[in-house]
Amino acid sequence: MEEHLNYYSEKDIVETASTTYVENSETDILYGGNPEKAPSADLVNYYIKVRIYNPPVVDPANPPKKYNGEFGFDWIDVDPSSEEVQKIQDVAFSNIEYFYKKGATANDLGDIIAKSADEQGAKDAITANYRLGECPKPCKDGKIDMPFVLIKPGQEISLSLEVALTSGVLNNEKIYLEGNDCYSFELVGGTKTGNKTEKIIADKEIVVLKIKCLKESPETTFKIKQENPTQKLETVGGFTMMENKILKLKFRVIALVANEPTASAKAQALFQKFKDNKVKEYLNENSLNQAGYEVEIENQAMFDTLGSGDLDDYFYAFDKTDWTNKKYFGNVIKQKYDVIPGTNTCKPGSVDASGNCKKVPVPTDVIVDNQKDLGGLDKANAIDEIAITEYKNKLKTKSKTYEGGIIILSDFESSDPATGAYSRTSPLNHYALIVYSTNTESKDTYAHEIGHMLGLPHLFFDAKEKDSYKIARENILGNGKPDTIIKDGKNVPNPECILPIAEQINKSLTESKYYIRTEVYAKKSTIKRQLQLSINYFTTEKSNEQRDKARIETAFRGQPDTVIVAGSGTKTQTKGVYIGLCNTKITQYINYLNDNNIAMSEINALTDNDKIKKHSFKMIFKASHYTAILRESNVYYKNVINQIHSNNLMFIQGKTKNIMDYHNERVVFLHNQIKVMRDDLANY
Repeated sequence: MEEHLNYYSEKDIVETASTTYVENSETDILYGGNPEKAPSADLVNYYIKVRIYNPPVVDPANPPKKYNGEFGFDWIDVDPSSEEVQKIQDVAFSNIEYFYKKGATANDLGDIIAKSADEQGAKDAITANYRLGECPKPCKDGKIDMPFVLIKPGQEISLSLEVALTSGVLNNEKIYLEGNDCYSFELVGGTKTGNKTEKIIADKEIVVLKIKCLKESPETTFKIKQENPTQKLETVGGFTMMENKILKLKFRVIALVANEPTASAKAQALFQKFKDNKVKEYLNENSLNQAGYEVEIENQAMFDTLGSGDLDDYFYAFDKTDWTNKKYFGNVIKQKYDVIPGTNTCKPGSVDASGNCKKVPVPTDVIVDNQKDLGGLDKANAIDEIAITEYKNKLKTKSKTYEGGIIILSDFESSDPATGAYSRTSPLNHYALIVYSTNTESKDTYAHEIGHMLGLPHLFFDAKEKDSYKIARENILGNGKPDTIIKDGKNVPNPECILPIAEQINKSLTESKYYIRTEVYAKKSTIKRQLQLSINYFTTEKSNEQRDKARIETAFRGQPDTVIVAGSGTKTQTKGVYIGLCNTKITQYINYLNDNNIAMSEINALTDNDKIKKHSFKMIFKASHYTAILRESNVYYKNVINQIHSNNLMFIQGKTKNIMDYHNERVVFLHNQIKVMRDDLANY
């Protein structure tokens, strides 16, 4: 926080233009003539904090509305003299758990570091992220924190300017602020002339600043200044208005229900919950608006006529038997509060000693997120993608299509008790989210999942986040394990070794081997192209082996398998060995071709956009054909790392009011999150 020093005296201070100016060492004020004879000056030390304005409570029975995410606002509290960071969006510095420490060079990825291991590094990261180093510094110690603000064109807000006097007395001190053609400012209780608004201030006064956005604007920093500044000491506060072009997202809301006679009624009930909870309004007024987004509902007309219109184009009804066989649907035992059905009231006798409802085991129909939840293998089901594909196939039977964003409302819970909804940060153009029945009425769930869709990771760094980060780093940098090990006295490849991806790329260009993969991260167009090259190669190699086999069989027809047909000295091959090797290779190439043709058919059936993402098929590539896949994998893993790094700070879970946190009151985004979300629109 920048600390402002304003100096004035009750006596006149005469500055002589014809005299060389020198600095008074005690006050840093320039005087003409003899500085030792300059009149004494009272030292006045003050600064202005810019914060969200919450009107005072005048009538307790009718308290004023407090800030609830109506605009983007991010700030930190800093001790003005020591420049020690105290809070980030009212969250104590002690609640930061990890931070991103930048690399020493452009090619250095940097790393996520525990704050406890490098507290000064965490402070330096905050200083850089909040641009404290760029803030004016009119005195020897102290800086002004410059909050980040985002409002939409046409929006009006009020901020508070908190006058903080640390020494001296304010005597008719006046501050001013100048707007431009994009923003109009008004200091309430002051005067306004043209773009300039000014006001006399008092110690501990809360000055209300009204801001109106007149039109879209690039990022602009506005400084609050003294009306009559000395030569050096003029800026006492300020804020940055973030770039605010309106960005639009459009979703079709669909329902996922079971194929039963009540399917349409179930879908209608889900749509009614979405409408009654004003989810669209919340997204546009209390959450995504902070990043300058406007959400449109593509099937708004359906919502407007809900109860009278045909819903068939807006839900997919799955067959329970089919999905059960595929392990997409099942029944699990869940621990639930023992309440009267349809209410939140405990059943008589089901209250524990603490006054809470007891939990009891309840058989529950669920959508299966992971087959391990049914006692099977650890295999995730991409239910969102499955449901969207099936929904689009349904539309095709009606000669209709849809390719935009989708919000899926599920009539069932997730098999995972900890999952109420999900979206994906990858692929970068992922434009969907699924919300289970447990969370369809939880408005902040939608903002949280769309935040993921727009590239935001969680604001904490727990086991799952650490695992994703570790995998991505090891796939780029390698895991440091040797590439070969001794087994049975022989030097063999180490299956646990992950080489740096740059080394993998170089080896693929020169190795004469085949890569067998069950999943890759690449564009489907790249996979198709490289897979086709390998199909062509294996087809040619199979033909070559068949030709060689036929040549030997013809040339040595009627002769025993022990006859020498190739080689010399100790490296001879008999007819039987030669033909056996040909048969082995022919079988190998046939198997490779079968696997690749199956993979090609599955890839051709995909209807999603052509972006780098995970594809799980068994595929076999000639080494040089795999190079392009590796290059796109490199891009994918770097995106994963960059998304995690974009947080800059990671907090103890549940300690913030951030929308990307868990177990908290979700209200705000950080300014770096806002920038990530805005930049991510380029992927849609």
